[in-house]
Amino acid sequence: MKSINILLTQSLVQDDLTLKDKNVIILDVLRATSTIAVALTNGAKEIIPTENIATAVRVAKGSKNSILCGERNGKIVDGFNLGNSPLEYTSEVIKDKSMIFSTTNGTLAIMKSKFTKLCLMCSFVNMSAIVDYVNSIDEDFTIICSGKLNDFCLEDAVCAGMLLNKLNSGKNIEFKDSEIAAANLSNDLAMLMNVPSQEKILKMFQLSEHGKYLTSIGFEKDLDICSRIDSYPCIPIYRNGVIKLKESFEGESDKRSKMKRVNIGDKREEGKEKVSEA
Repeated sequence: MKSINILLTQSLVQDDLTLKDKNVIILDVLRATSTIAVALTNGAKEIIPTENIATAVRVAKGSKNSILCGERNGKIVDGFNLGNSPLEYTSEVIKDKSMIFSTTNGTLAIMKSKFTKLCLMCSFVNMSAIVDYVNSIDEDFTIICSGKLNDFCLEDAVCAGMLLNKLNSGKNIEFKDSEIAAANLSNDLAMLMNVPSQEKILKMFQLSEHGKYLTSIGFEKDLDICSRIDSYPCIPIYRNGVIKLKESFEGESDKRSKMKRVNIGDKREEGKEKVSEA
C-alpha cells in the first residue's frame, strides 16, 4: 500500500469529481455504515442510497419488492418503513428486498463517491473484513469520515484511526497531519480506558456528542450493537448506484462471463451451420 489519506469530514469532498478514480472507504459509524453491514448480512438484496427524501420516494415507486428506509436528525422519516437503527433490519423484515436508503450524513458521503474506482463501507462491526480486503488490493486509499452535518465526529475519527493502525501494521506508511491525529486519537482511547476493546468503543460512543443525542431520542441500544467489533464481517461495496456484498457483485460478474461464453459458442455454431449449408 502506497498511502492512506483521511478526510476527517465529508465537507472536504468538494464535488463528485474530487474522488474520481480513487479507492475510498466511507465511515458513518453512528449509524449508516453499521446499519448497511447489518442489513446486507441479514439478507437484504441491495441498498440503494439516495441524497434526499423526494428521490428515495421516487426510486421506491419504481422498484419492486423495496422498502423505504432512513432518517433525518436520527428519527425515522414520516412515511418510511424503517429508520436507521440496525436493530430494525432483521432477516424477517428485509430478506431479499431492496432497501431505498436516505440518511442525514452517511448517504450524502456515499453519493459523493459515485465516480470512485472502489467504494467500501466500514464501521467497527466489519473492521477486520475491510482491513483484510484492502490489504489484498495493495493500492492507495482515502478514508472519509461522514461526520455530523459536515462537522467533525469523534466516533468516525476513532474508527478511522483504528482502521489506519490496522492497515499500517507491519508496514511503514507515511502519514500526514490528519492521519497522525486519527491514529493517535484511537491509540489514546485504548490507553485511557482500562476495559476490553468493545467496552472502550461503547464508552466512547456514550461520551460522544452524537452518541449522547441518539441516547436522548431513545436509541441507546444502537450504541451497543454498533460497538461490537467484527460482529458482522462483511464487505459492502457501492457500485453503479447500489450497495451490495462483494460476493454478490462477483456472482453477477461470473454470470455475465458465462452468458458471454454461451453467446460466443452459439455464434460459432451458427457460423459452422452456414458454412456447411454453403
